[in-house]
Order: sequence, then C-alpha cells, then structure tokens
Amino acid sequence: MTFLWWSLIFILFVLSFVGIIMPILPGIPFIWAGFLIYHFAIESISSWNFWMSMILISVFILVADYFVSGHWVRRWGGSKVGSYGAVLGLLIGPFIFGPIGMVVLPFLLVTLIEVLRGVHFEKAIKMGLASLIGLIGSSIAKGILQLIMMIIFFFYI
Repeated sequence: MTFLWWSLIFILFVLSFVGIIMPILPGIPFIWAGFLIYHFAIESISSWNFWMSMILISVFILVADYFVSGHWVRRWGGSKVGSYGAVLGLLIGPFIFGPIGMVVLPFLLVTLIEVLRGVHFEKAIKMGLASLIGLIGSSIAKGILQLIMMIIFFFYI
C-alpha cells in the first residue's frame, strides 16, 4: 500500500511542474496534496518548521506569480492599468485560449490597453513583450521554488 501512496505523491509532484506550463493545473495544491498524503497515509510530519516554511514559500509563489508580469510592464514604462491587464490576462487567458492563452492574452491586453491610452504602437508592443518576460521569469522562479519545496520535504522525511 505504501508503494501506491508514494506513486500518487510522485504523480502529484510531477503534475505541479506541469502546472507551470499549463496554469489550469494548480501546481501548489498538487504539492500540498502530496505532503498531506504522506502526512496522513504514510507517516506524520510533526515539524512546525517544515509546515511554516511550506506555507511561506507557497504564499510567496502565489503572490509573485500574479505580480511579476505586471511589474515588468511598469518597469518598461507601462501604466498601472496595463499591469492590471497583464494580471487579468494571466488569470483568464487559459480559459479563453487554452494553455497558450497564458502567453497570448497578457501580451494582447497590455498592448491594447497602452494603445488605447495613446502610447505609440511600437512602444505598446514592447510593454506587451515585457509582460511575457515577467511571465517567463515568474515561471522559472516558480519551478525553482517548487523544487525547493520538494527538496525540503525529502529532507524532513
């Protein structure tokens, strides 16, 4: 039976990385499900340090995931409304265009918002590209932090 639990934990951890590419899959909840399966089905993790560090890393991932793209838009001269457009695009893009929507919709929204604000089209395109740079950076950071979560998990068990 332990083999089945470990297999499920492994599958959940893999799915968490798939969630980086396909945001419709919730990466952090998959990792947490793996932790909780281990805790309740295999052996209890009684370390408060473990649980608190996992909570902190999870919150950091969630906050950074939605605000990094907007930060890059503002850094390249985009407006606050443009950065909100990047975040909105990340949230609804996968529902409209599937996985590619995570890339396409933030770019389109930022570009459209900035053009409507009167920004020259070429500069608006650069601001849209900035949202993509933020997305790529946040995806890399999320992958690294998820890996750190798993390493800490294996350290504690």
